[in-house]
Amino acid sequence: NRVDGMEDLKFRFGDQWPAIIQNSRNLESRPCLTINEIDAYCRQGENQQRQQRPRIKIHAVDSIADPKIAEVLGGITRHIEVNSNPDWAYDTAFMFAQTMGWGFMRMRTDFTREDSFDQDIYIDQIENPFTVYFDPNSSLPDGSDSEKALITDLMRKEAFEKEFPGASTGGFQERAAGDTDSDWVTEHDIRVAEYYYLERKPAKLVKLSDGKVLWADQLPPPDLLAQSGIGVVGDRDSYKRIVKWCKTTSFEILQEKVIPGRWIPVIPVYGSSYIVNGRRVRLGLVRFAKDPQRMVNFWQTATT
Repeated sequence: NRVDGMEDLKFRFGDQWPAIIQNSRNLESRPCLTINEIDAYCRQGENQQRQQRPRIKIHAVDSIADPKIAEVLGGITRHIEVNSNPDWAYDTAFMFAQTMGWGFMRMRTDFTREDSFDQDIYIDQIENPFTVYFDPNSSLPDGSDSEKALITDLMRKEAFEKEFPGASTGGFQERAAGDTDSDWVTEHDIRVAEYYYLERKPAKLVKLSDGKVLWADQLPPPDLLAQSGIGVVGDRDSYKRIVKWCKTTSFEILQEKVIPGRWIPVIPVYGSSYIVNGRRVRLGLVRFAKDPQRMVNFWQTATT
């Protein structure tokens, strides 16, 4: 998928002539015209998406949910979107999904200012989806069943050594298609990775006589329960979902922490997806438009 997706991406943006034909024509001093119609069709779809960008909407869906609380949560999500300016994230993820079959965006928390303990939630753009190594076993369209994701990034060596004094600058080997710098350490940069992974911690779930459901380690002392007239009516073995994050080089973990929430905060945006002979294939608009586009280029060039 990564190799095919990179070919689709390069084809959309003008690399449309097979190398053998282009070389033979260059030797004969003959032109190789590129009448790029695919990009125009892709931009039409992207402009339609820009006119109807997705927005987060909170609904009260049952008799217990409070419409007022849903309204408050809706206001919080609007604040997150306004604060994040997520249009770039939505547009970039959609552009890659339409072109080659998948794109990504991410969520993170960060301090509002350097002199504050307050944090906000942000929706961020992922500029290059090839730097994301998403859980290959994830099959749901929203990626909520993913249990791991890795995002790579380049840092200047000076900034790396300042932020992580004493850390090793050893390098990873070459990565997959679309992320293939010769090494993870170059002359002036070092590539680090953010790794999200999900852990399942066994825990016992308890149901109380007043209808509340708690983890066993959250129960008040038995005498306090007896005084309140509340008893345990059932329990079962379950687990807690714990999302962990670490920043790492090829040799060591530089930082690590537990992430609030139950899901990996990397959101995929998919184009077409289907299974062929046991292999999941992801593709966008460009894949089956290549041959018609080549015919346009060949016939237009043949007239010159």
